[in-house]
Amino acid sequence: MEDKPDHSNRGHAEFSPSSLKYVAGCSGYVGRSGTNAAAEKGTRIHEALEIKDPSALHDEEEVNIYETIVADEEAYLSSFANGETYKEYNEIQVDIKLDGTETWGTCDKFVKLGEKAVMIDYKTGISQIDEPRENWQAMAYTVGAFQAHEEVNEIDFVFFIPVRGQTLTGVFTRDELPDLIKKLSKIIKRGEKIRPQWDGGAPDLYELNPTVNCRFCAHEDVCPALGGLAVEVASRVADDALPRGDISDPDDPKTVEHLYVVSKIVTNWATRIKAKAMAMAKEGVEFPTLRLKSMGAPKKCTNNVKLAKLAEEYDLEPEQVLDLASVPLTKLAKAVGDTAPDGEKKQKSKEFLDAAQDLDIIATSDERFTLS
Repeated sequence: MEDKPDHSNRGHAEFSPSSLKYVAGCSGYVGRSGTNAAAEKGTRIHEALEIKDPSALHDEEEVNIYETIVADEEAYLSSFANGETYKEYNEIQVDIKLDGTETWGTCDKFVKLGEKAVMIDYKTGISQIDEPRENWQAMAYTVGAFQAHEEVNEIDFVFFIPVRGQTLTGVFTRDELPDLIKKLSKIIKRGEKIRPQWDGGAPDLYELNPTVNCRFCAHEDVCPALGGLAVEVASRVADDALPRGDISDPDDPKTVEHLYVVSKIVTNWATRIKAKAMAMAKEGVEFPTLRLKSMGAPKKCTNNVKLAKLAEEYDLEPEQVLDLASVPLTKLAKAVGDTAPDGEKKQKSKEFLDAAQDLDIIATSDERFTLS
């Protein structure tokens, strides 16, 4: 097995190619920091593809994605090369020089054969990806490749998306370079103008444009444009007339209270829409872009006593089973109390909880509240 590539120190440009779709939709977009399970899965698969070794992948799903990409990529490159020898570069930094600005990113694979080249990007999730000719990430990487390789006059850009069963391709030519630079420069310069305004509160309402990607934005909860859209939706689906209010100041208590009421209405409506869409998908209805994907069926033990005995047969001690179990404390205290005569049940439950507290085996979570 090859050494695992270290991507821990790999940074990101402020307006990275992969984020330009969101910035093009709304100049005030700022991506959230941190990671999630889907991103970590994607990183593992990318690392496996880079070293051509799937041994560190976590499960069958990840291995299937890896193997599908390998097979699709081999077939595509074989057709592209037609028996000729090509140069291949993996995980390369692509610097993109624009008009008065710049950006950079990391391309999964770059293949060069004379005046032609192929740029490849792996997509390991379920999200819909725009065709390369309409994809801001593809446009940006293509510009950087043309700038770095003056001998290349034509680039095939390929997205491999195994979870959706798709291979998306698009061809760019060098004579398109000036127009691509102009389009990319406009998007990034506008973002460079609007994004810093968040430091002073929020950009002007008319500088922002709510899109489906707002859920990925770090300023989702304080965006006046998104709040206005939510108010509009709520006013249409509310059973009663919704009181109007000024939402320009996201920190004003009146604004927050108004949007809190709105959020409850929109959440209830959204829950119904999600349930309807899920039911239609399970019935076989095909949506334009949504795809039904199984998340697995959760398993729950219905007899803990039998489970503990079975685990003991497989060399686990009862104490080890209990360490792995999550015991509902309220139900356990009630069971203890039910062993007492009538009139003494609550007291016995309380004594049991107090004794557990004295043993320092109870962790108390933060107090829960609700607004009404």
